[in-house]
Amino acid sequence: MLRFTPEQELAINAARAGFFQREQAIAASLAAVPGANGIIGNSAPVPLDAWRRIDSRGAAIQRDVLAVFNRLAAANTTPVAIGDLMSYFPKVSDSGEVHQSMDGRSEGRADQALVKYEGTPVPITDAVASFGWRQMEVIRKGGGMLDAETIANKQRRVAEKLEDMVINGAPNIVMAGSTVYGLRTFPNRTTGTHGLTLASSTGAQWLTAISQLITLLIGDNSFGRVTVFVNWGDYTYASLNEFTAGYPKTILARLREIEQVADIVPASKMPANNLVGVNNLESGEWGSILSAMPMTTRPKFRANPEDDYTFQVMAAVAPQFRSDFNDRSHIVHTTTA
Repeated sequence: MLRFTPEQELAINAARAGFFQREQAIAASLAAVPGANGIIGNSAPVPLDAWRRIDSRGAAIQRDVLAVFNRLAAANTTPVAIGDLMSYFPKVSDSGEVHQSMDGRSEGRADQALVKYEGTPVPITDAVASFGWRQMEVIRKGGGMLDAETIANKQRRVAEKLEDMVINGAPNIVMAGSTVYGLRTFPNRTTGTHGLTLASSTGAQWLTAISQLITLLIGDNSFGRVTVFVNWGDYTYASLNEFTAGYPKTILARLREIEQVADIVPASKMPANNLVGVNNLESGEWGSILSAMPMTTRPKFRANPEDDYTFQVMAAVAPQFRSDFNDRSHIVHTTTA
């Protein structure tokens, strides 16, 4: 999961502290009319332990849902400001020449590298949970404090959207001609077809498909160990079936013995029969997860005691997949056809 920067922590804590103070002010105005609180509206601040429950539930949901997103974020995250609507990265050409001599007198030709910049928009993904003041009064009367399940539902929806974004992109987000690409839509990924229905393929066929993945990366000048993301159902099939009849290992165990395979990761949002590989994941050469605000929950403004209690689950993040000056990348994607 993404880590909060000190500035991001301050922003969220300030929003929550401000909500607490406003609720206290509303409560003070109601206190001027004895017995009015809970009849014409109420003012219930959210205590620290309630925020802890909300945040803990959100973290658990992210661990459950964000299989691909969390792997990428753990490998390389780039903090950006909330005011950065676009984040650019340079694509630098080779330039000059290398000279070798015994006397150290360089005759190498110097010239300026060519630089192209490509941008990635950083959208805000959010969902709003809302319930009325009377519903809050019922919760308070029963000894509760907050309808955490309503918020948890929105946390899961936002997390699912983030996972979908790193796999399939966000084609509806377009800014200055740039959009948010996913692993399956990044134009400069290397592509291929394995022609298999993975959930019914033999161990030898799986081995051929993974070998093809590695070969495609090498052909794109990408060397190292690849992390492979697969559909959860396909992963389960490979983990339950023998590589070949009588062989003492499953298909998955045999594939993980390949030296060039760093890991094979199941992902619920990855379509069946899709194999996506990211080479040298820990190096960050594939790109980065841009983070203006990790997934968090903040309260919305209430002006009156009868206003709804509204909580926004939001995240300002985007995957930024990168390629070099010649449009070569460390990402490969193969499908049935």
